[in-house]
Amino acid sequence: MNTVNTKSAKNPKTIQNIKKQSKFEYIIVNIICFMVFIAFGYLAIVSFVQTSKIDPDNYGGEVILYNTDNIAVNILLIVLFFVFVFAMKRHYDFFAKVNMKYLEAALPIYVLLLGFIWIFSVTSVPAADSANIFETATEAAQGSYNSLRNGSDFYNSDYYGGYSYYNYYPFQLGFVFICEIIYRIFGTDSSMPVQILNVICVALAYLGIAKITKHLFKRRSIEFITVIMLAGCFQPILFCTFVYGNIIGMCCAIWASFFLIRYFQTEKYVLLIPCGVLLVLSTLAKYNNMIYLVAFAVMLVIHTVKRKKWQSIAFALAICICTVGASNLVILSYEYRADTELSSGVSQTLYLDMGLNESTRAPGWYNQIALDIYKNNALDTEAAQAEAMEDIKSRLSMMADDPDYTLEFLHQKIVSQWNETTYESIWVSEVKSHSNELNGFAESVYNGSLGQLLEIHFNFYMMIIFLLFSAGIILMLIRRKTNIETVLLPLVILGAFGYHLLFEGKSQYVLTYIVLFIPFAAYALNCILEGKYAQIKKYIKMLNTVPEKAKK
Repeated sequence: MNTVNTKSAKNPKTIQNIKKQSKFEYIIVNIICFMVFIAFGYLAIVSFVQTSKIDPDNYGGEVILYNTDNIAVNILLIVLFFVFVFAMKRHYDFFAKVNMKYLEAALPIYVLLLGFIWIFSVTSVPAADSANIFETATEAAQGSYNSLRNGSDFYNSDYYGGYSYYNYYPFQLGFVFICEIIYRIFGTDSSMPVQILNVICVALAYLGIAKITKHLFKRRSIEFITVIMLAGCFQPILFCTFVYGNIIGMCCAIWASFFLIRYFQTEKYVLLIPCGVLLVLSTLAKYNNMIYLVAFAVMLVIHTVKRKKWQSIAFALAICICTVGASNLVILSYEYRADTELSSGVSQTLYLDMGLNESTRAPGWYNQIALDIYKNNALDTEAAQAEAMEDIKSRLSMMADDPDYTLEFLHQKIVSQWNETTYESIWVSEVKSHSNELNGFAESVYNGSLGQLLEIHFNFYMMIIFLLFSAGIILMLIRRKTNIETVLLPLVILGAFGYHLLFEGKSQYVLTYIVLFIPFAAYALNCILEGKYAQIKKYIKMLNTVPEKAKK
């Protein structure tokens, strides 16, 4: 395949072009890649064998089933996919003429169109945690803070034993703060302004992934494949109905990653400013995005050792202080406005206890253990942590004594999250009420042929993504393309995999990491298409000559 290279004369020199990789960097990034390959190579194999799905007979209960796939059909589909891809290779001249600037512009427009059609077809009403946040943000926009006080009448107050929801989850006030600003501007009648912002953020996130691909691999062909793959990634678009910080946090984190990668490539310190600001916004919107903070800090430390740039380690310390400090500052501001004092909330120890226990949904999914322990200890953090630690020790001891159970528990926890290929993107709105009657499009997605078609698409799409992503990681290792730039996003993915393996898990929690796979899957597919395959062509030529010899 005559892929189009971006001319080196038009490319600004990067640090990687100028200075060879240090041994320290080489060792660390390759260890990371090896671990990523093991985790997602395993998932790539599992995706051929089975698929997780939400039980249709207990849909509201969020119960996960583990369905066995037809391996022969999956292999056939993979073969047909590559036959199609190689067939399209013949039309290279047409694709080579596509202007990537126009394609980059078309991608967010395409996402905006699909996203707006979906959210206005569904008109989902917040429930559970998102309802608590909606209530608090809209009230705060009108100068009321009752939901932050114990004993007040707030959404689902009985479930929390009369304590304010934010005594359990004070970190949620970061997203409340973002929502309050939105509702002050656009009104408090519905959650639709946040859903609209979600759609805009998905569009910007997809553009960010395309830009990252462009600067990582510097190949038009790889960016082209990335854009096409992103166009088929519908889960984040469908997830926009969820009035929560996942999507906004994903967008900010992706663009923060873009600016950090550009900093590594150019060493322009001004790029660290938008990187830091966006990372802070990302963690305010969704506290789990501290996973990005850890990945950023690791790579900045490597950069400091590699280039002796002490500004990098200073920035790592600064963003650690700012991300944690911003969350605490927001909490303090709400405590001041509500004239109350909130507890420190459910700790990570309690989330670990939850993640190591069984659940009616799937192993390690939400099971109310953390909330009950905290509530039963009258919101005493130290007492709750002590009880949780005893339970953790007991669980670990039991797991050590029964390795077969442990392996099955971990297997089911992994595949229930990463191999539930809808990632609850449809579930989050279907199980809720709707402010308007559903139109035909929404009904078809929920209960009709379009929903069945999407399920088939998701299963095949993620099987391809896992396969190509794993291949892309191993190809980067073989071709020595691993460095702090190319391995930043895989490290984020590895962090998400490890965190949700141990702590509370849900398939919707990993949805925001799926788009990070795509640049590396595109890289693998591009490598496959560029292969010469001389030996295979030789055998095919030999086979084609057999009938001619037979005729003679």
